[in-house]
Amino acid sequence: MQFFEPVETTAFVLRPADPDATVDCGFIPDAVAIGPEDESVRGALAFEGAAVMGVRYWVAPGWRGKHLASAMLRAVAPVVFDAGAQRLEARPPVRDQTAIRSALRAGFRPDGGISRGAAWDGTEALALGLLPGDGTGPSPRVLPDLPGGNLTDGVIALRPLVPGDFEAHLRHRSSPDVYAGAALPLPPSADEAREVCEWRAAVDWLRGRSALMVIDDGEGYQGTIGLYDVARIVGTGMIGYDLRASVRGRGYATRAVNLVRRWAFREVGLDRVWAGTDLHNTASQAVLRRAGFRLEGVERGGLPTLAGRRRDTLVWAVLSSD
Repeated sequence: MQFFEPVETTAFVLRPADPDATVDCGFIPDAVAIGPEDESVRGALAFEGAAVMGVRYWVAPGWRGKHLASAMLRAVAPVVFDAGAQRLEARPPVRDQTAIRSALRAGFRPDGGISRGAAWDGTEALALGLLPGDGTGPSPRVLPDLPGGNLTDGVIALRPLVPGDFEAHLRHRSSPDVYAGAALPLPPSADEAREVCEWRAAVDWLRGRSALMVIDDGEGYQGTIGLYDVARIVGTGMIGYDLRASVRGRGYATRAVNLVRRWAFREVGLDRVWAGTDLHNTASQAVLRRAGFRLEGVERGGLPTLAGRRRDTLVWAVLSSD
């Protein structure tokens, strides 16, 4: 990147990196963030491209957790756009949730999907872009974080799926009575379950595709519930849930549906939440009735079967005005 004048903020001075200096950041920096009272390097940036300018960022260990990466990105964006760039793009690894959130706080938007091998460490990346008119952030979120990190009614709590849930999640989703009710009635492979727990569920939440949560009664993982197919432009989303056989009959599913329904209306801003059930799944139908959903009709051939035929499903929905 061409030379630019130092940018001063209250936390650091962003200036071109000294080509003779060594910064242990894993790449050759083009700019560094220096503390205003000393010469210590707090963070670093590297750039690549012209009209579409790629940016990589790093924060020194002692300064992590202070939103320094977001501040550096906000500080450098006007410089990049003044130099003629039309888009500033970040491609953090999908497993680096901190780096993704840093870009989101700086106004970057997840508009490029998952790119294989495109991250700065050679793994899958989430492409995020910033345009001159996008502002300084944070970028709008379709699916906000849960208030306080979870939803609870005092009996159960819903929290995001995390890497530590892998073994419990694989066992649960590998149970025939659980995967029989899935959209495609097959158990996940170990790699698929690990991917969901390690990064996919979190990334899909950040990019507004789905919000997958663990149902926890204080004794750990008891099942999952999710808000899927969120369409903010029309204000709708689909709910899906499953429970371990050993805790069924305790009302956990109804409690979980009520918690997600209220969150979807109050925090996400949806107007309609719907669900589909198998024609013969009377237990799931009873859960939805207790949670205020109304039966709207039959969706012919709504889901596939392993035999190649399609199966009908019942469609249920609840409105924010109900």
